[in-house]
Amino acid sequence: MLRDRLNAVRTEPAVRPLNDWVEKLRGQLGDGEAVPWFDPASGGVGARSLFLLEAPGRKSMGAEAELRRTGSGIISVDNDDQTAQNCWTLRAEAGLPYRESVHWNVVPWYLGTADRIAAPGRTEIQRAAPFLHEVITMLPALEVVVPMGRKAQAGWATYQERYAPKVHTLPTWHPSPRVFASRRSARQEILQTLQEASRLLDTT
Repeated sequence: MLRDRLNAVRTEPAVRPLNDWVEKLRGQLGDGEAVPWFDPASGGVGARSLFLLEAPGRKSMGAEAELRRTGSGIISVDNDDQTAQNCWTLRAEAGLPYRESVHWNVVPWYLGTADRIAAPGRTEIQRAAPFLHEVITMLPALEVVVPMGRKAQAGWATYQERYAPKVHTLPTWHPSPRVFASRRSARQEILQTLQEASRLLDTT
């Protein structure tokens, strides 16, 4: 299944423009696969909703990324980690079709070392804002953005201040197991946010 996804990152029409952009950004950064691909199973350029997190996790890192553990190489709710699983489950419960959604990060490149991920700071968020703008301009059907977690919300706020996109913004918690363990209401609050997104998109 992963092999099929990787084979489709440059051929699936919905994500080909986005992944052409990823390849270009990788060349600019010069760091192998530190920027993962967009998921060919997602809505790609036809997405009406964007799930926006802070930065790629280790499970999305490809084999060529320097100092990184090997993962899928794709930003996907099918990645082998609990955060991705939480995203998949909550999105499905809320009635948001994956083919109408896309997942991405405020900072599109991996931060940290081979053993430990790092959260983006103000400098990284500011640096990444123009790259996020390039992605948003490739999503003409976008109506709802869900920034998940404080870092993603800070990054999206920086982006909004600079570019003023005409979309609904629905901030919520980061869907990590750590957040779920520390705040019992987080899961339900995320679900309610995604249900509101579904209502706005009228997908249920």
